[in-house]
Amino acid sequence: MLSLARRFDRYAASRAPLDLDGAHPRTHVAERTLRRLQEIIQKPAITPADLPAFWDAIEHASTPGLDDRKMLLEKLLVAMSRLKDYSISLDIQQAVINILYKDLPHPPNGFLCPFEMTKTLLISQPNNLVAPPTMPKNIHYAYRAADGSNYNPLVPGIGRAGSPYARSVPSTNLTPRTTLPDPHLVFDTLLKRDTFTPHPDGISSLFFAFANLIIHDIFNTNRSDWRTNDASSYLDLSILYGSSEEQLSKVRTFDGSGRLMPDTFADGRLLMMPPASCALLVLLSRNHNYIAQKLLDINEFQHFKHPSELSEDEKRIQDDEIFNRTRLVNCGYFMQIILGDYVGAILGLVRDGSDWRLNPLMNMREVDHDIAVRGEGNVVSIEFNLLYRWHSTLSQQNVSWIENEFAKVFPKDANEASISAFKAEAGAAMAQRVASPPNGWNFGGISRGSDGRFRDVDLARILQSVTQDVAGAFKARGIPECMRVIEVMGIMQSRAWGTCSLNEFRKFMGLKPYSSFKEWNPNPKIHVPAASLYKDIDRLELHVGLQAEEAKTPGPGAGMCPGYTISRAILADAVCLTRGDRFLTTDFTPFNLTAWGYQDCQYDHEDGSFGGMLTKLLFRTLPDHYPAGSALAHFPFTIPEKMYTVIKAKGDGSIDNYRWPGDLINSAESLPPVRDHVWKVVSDLAGVKDVLGRDATEVAKRQEIVVEPILKKKQGLSCKKTREKQAQVTQSIMARDKWAQYFNDKTERLLQAKKFDQVGNDQVCYVDIVKDVIDLLPVHWICEEVAHLPLKSHCNPEGEWREEDTCAQWADVARYIYMNFDPANDFKLRERSQKTATEIIDIIREHLNDSERRFVSLYPTRVQMKPWLMLRQASIGCPFEYIGICKKPDSIETLRGLHRERGLSHTELAISVFYATVPTAALFSKAIAQVVDYFLAEENQQARKEIEKIFLKQEKDASAKIMGYVREALRLNPIFAGVYRVAKGGGEISGHHIQLGDHLFVDIATANNTLKPTPDYARPTEKQGILSPYNDGMLSPEFFEAVVPGIIGTILTQKGLKRAEGESGTLTKFDEKWHGTDRREYVNISGLVTPWPDAMIVGFEPKPTTA
Repeated sequence: MLSLARRFDRYAASRAPLDLDGAHPRTHVAERTLRRLQEIIQKPAITPADLPAFWDAIEHASTPGLDDRKMLLEKLLVAMSRLKDYSISLDIQQAVINILYKDLPHPPNGFLCPFEMTKTLLISQPNNLVAPPTMPKNIHYAYRAADGSNYNPLVPGIGRAGSPYARSVPSTNLTPRTTLPDPHLVFDTLLKRDTFTPHPDGISSLFFAFANLIIHDIFNTNRSDWRTNDASSYLDLSILYGSSEEQLSKVRTFDGSGRLMPDTFADGRLLMMPPASCALLVLLSRNHNYIAQKLLDINEFQHFKHPSELSEDEKRIQDDEIFNRTRLVNCGYFMQIILGDYVGAILGLVRDGSDWRLNPLMNMREVDHDIAVRGEGNVVSIEFNLLYRWHSTLSQQNVSWIENEFAKVFPKDANEASISAFKAEAGAAMAQRVASPPNGWNFGGISRGSDGRFRDVDLARILQSVTQDVAGAFKARGIPECMRVIEVMGIMQSRAWGTCSLNEFRKFMGLKPYSSFKEWNPNPKIHVPAASLYKDIDRLELHVGLQAEEAKTPGPGAGMCPGYTISRAILADAVCLTRGDRFLTTDFTPFNLTAWGYQDCQYDHEDGSFGGMLTKLLFRTLPDHYPAGSALAHFPFTIPEKMYTVIKAKGDGSIDNYRWPGDLINSAESLPPVRDHVWKVVSDLAGVKDVLGRDATEVAKRQEIVVEPILKKKQGLSCKKTREKQAQVTQSIMARDKWAQYFNDKTERLLQAKKFDQVGNDQVCYVDIVKDVIDLLPVHWICEEVAHLPLKSHCNPEGEWREEDTCAQWADVARYIYMNFDPANDFKLRERSQKTATEIIDIIREHLNDSERRFVSLYPTRVQMKPWLMLRQASIGCPFEYIGICKKPDSIETLRGLHRERGLSHTELAISVFYATVPTAALFSKAIAQVVDYFLAEENQQARKEIEKIFLKQEKDASAKIMGYVREALRLNPIFAGVYRVAKGGGEISGHHIQLGDHLFVDIATANNTLKPTPDYARPTEKQGILSPYNDGMLSPEFFEAVVPGIIGTILTQKGLKRAEGESGTLTKFDEKWHGTDRREYVNISGLVTPWPDAMIVGFEPKPTTA
């Protein structure tokens, strides 16, 4: 069925119009529809077993009596995830979000004490603190106040730091506090851990280390006034930035770059926690500085300057803008980790392999067409402060750490410490740890280096250790004894606040109140003593009732498995925290965050982590210790043993897409142990040429991975055997005299076919020289002349593949094989590259098969077939080799000739043709684009005139002379700024003693610049720089030098050639530091950073048309 669906999709693509007038193409519709149907059949959204839950919802729709034990919410979430591609899923999601958001009042109905909500107030504003300057009136963007004020313009004080807690549920419970059981007795009978129970769904300790960040970000109870929250009620990363201007000033550099001090955060409370929370916060601090540098480098609004060029006032203004925009992006990142990884683990979505996520941020309308409210502010409440006491989940490793820390603070038994002693000793220990400025704080036994940073290896060791450390289960009698005094203080604090009972809270949330202690927790070891202590289920206080409630079991929609009440309430809180924050909703826009910043904090559904965001943070900040494919990075909130079992059970081979710890899989692909990682930089020209002259095994390995799906189908065929013949096939394809003339003619044809006119001026026309000409040159050549591929173009309007899509797909192949420098992109690039390679190789192989079977004469073109004939041919097994194939026969003859010359099997030849052409197509275009951009610059106009003169004379050595100009342009603007290598032997290179396995960074840009910085277009061959580290495919010297001069000459000799006015006539590019060298990157129209030049409009005089 899938095969037939693909055939219909190919036919539909071939019949689609060539020009879509800017509309998005609809491709693979039949295949996607069939796959969705198969998924729904295999995993139905709703089953008969779910009906009691829906009936209960109908029965109790208007009463506080929904039975959460029937798991209605979980069933709805599962249905939404399985119907994610259908509009009904969005309709259900909007209804669920509305319900969850309205679980809490906005604004709150009550507070623990009065306060003025209409005024802003800083917690601390010392007299000697420099007030932030007024931003220029011509710069308008939204940014977060340090104390969380002004989030709601109509109620500016709502949710700010230093405000009272809200009270969501006014209690009418008549139980006098004096009749409640003693807190110590409650802990010893209901809460104290009896035995450690591993988390039933394999949640890792890192999950709760991150939960610790969320908890401390929104809760910071004032020590002298328990009614007041010294943190804001928003996910504003106050733990990183502080909750006041005073705290904020201690972590910023104020140097014009918008950066934070290295590895610095503001909240000293986390120093008293197990070190994984601090390690995660350090990564978010690094992420801030990464984002700030990117915003400065990209300079989207074109008003940033290097700080050295600014006055002190200008520097402060620029620093504030970069900092504030960066904070918006980093908070967006934090929010996406919460919704993607954190909530994904809570709902078991990662375990179930679903990348669907609840989106509480969406803009939507109510049933009556009113706009659903967003960004109106939020105030955290005492009920939710108590809800987030999750000490039962402490792992054995974390308990040991806490016991050791307590032993340092309390000379006697910490378990028997009084509350007053605990406060005194813990306060003194806290004061000692935060005595130094924040950029001098240490944690977890690790220390800062001379640059103020922690060593990557130390942070990685902490984080990977807790990723492999299973957390404890939620359960009664699950809290470690070392937490006794803290839990007793929690019970006392709850009573001092006058908090509601458990049943009152459940009624408030629309849940059925418990009728007995046994219903609350069926375990007699729990409900019997609870009944003795509290007498009446309605007297069971909230804090204790939440901690000792029966926990869920893992299943669809249930991953974290806390008690039922916590499970329901935590989703409502997540929706309110995010939807109520205007900087995560109405002001979460590319205008405020910049286009790149907005893109940077979006999910990548193709990264292999099933909707996660923490994956990218780990790869970005610790790339040397989280290699591409690391299961510890892709699934950080689940222990690897659990995910290995889950993914292996699928039986689809996806287990091999990840690298697992050595105790799970004993092979060369298992994760290496965490150890210090030092890059040795080779930057002198001789040393660089020496390293590049050796085999690039990393590239060969990725080439093999790209065609792996084909090799698995063909038993006995190895990539090594194919590679041995690849060079011969490449030589046969590239060494043809006619290619130079082909590219000259094709360049001219594309210029004329893609140009557009200016109104009222017939003396000038325009063309996107990069997207519509340079990028298409190798694509047209491969499809029309070499591989006979179904490109939809002016010469073949009935083709299947659209030009822009084909360019993008082939660019992904090039990036994966040759420019795979970011492990965060590895999974996506590999999957896309394998799909592209498989499709191309299958088509080439079918051409060869059909040519041998002489079907060409029977079916000259498939585009002429009617649908009924296609079905008939499919029914008898005939191939459809010619749907959308350009009718020009040259490429078929090329394939036949290669088959006759080399004697390879059809599959071997197809793979070799793919290797010889497609992976280097985008690199070929990049080189030409950079050369054209170079010679369009004003400072290079004289050189451009010389090229024009040489090209128009058409002397015998014209190509060689033009190549001198091309080489110099690429020496100064290299295709590759550098590459990575792993040493395959020992020796001395560039003053480094190299050993087997050393990691080398080969700095091509610096090596090229060691030559005379001014261009020398007649530079002798032996003194030339490095054009490319790779000399295969379309970058092979014989081919490159034969065709590129003609392309450059054809473009530059267009009469009146000039850049279009303004930004349209330039490449959107910037230079960034990479291992100490300058690397040029580009920004595409979607705001994404890419190695590929994206668009550049040029004008020229149109050629007169002939009658």
